[in-house]
Amino acid sequence: MTHIIRDVEKPGSKLHKKEILVVVSVVAYVKTPRRLRSLNIVWAQHLSEDIKRRFNKNWCKTKKKAFAKYPKKFECDEGDKEIQSQLEKMKKYRLSSGSWLTPRS
Repeated sequence: MTHIIRDVEKPGSKLHKKEILVVVSVVAYVKTPRRLRSLNIVWAQHLSEDIKRRFNKNWCKTKKKAFAKYPKKFECDEGDKEIQSQLEKMKKYRLSSGSWLTPRS
């Protein structure tokens, strides 16, 4: 497993000795006879508008509803249990895992 941590080394900067990347989601992959397939994806609770823009081709013409329902899972107990079960399933069946990273704004 590879861990990459990026820190800023600029004395005088507000980001000096701070991490500049933020984890947005975690993806688990399982092996099928033909290729690796994603098992499931667990997204972060708070996604910035920059992330939402990245996943839509033409953001200015959309209704800006991307990922609007996903944060509601974190509010109730059933959604929290569902997310925890997805994470447990990822731990049990994954062959490899990855994560989506974005620069801190």
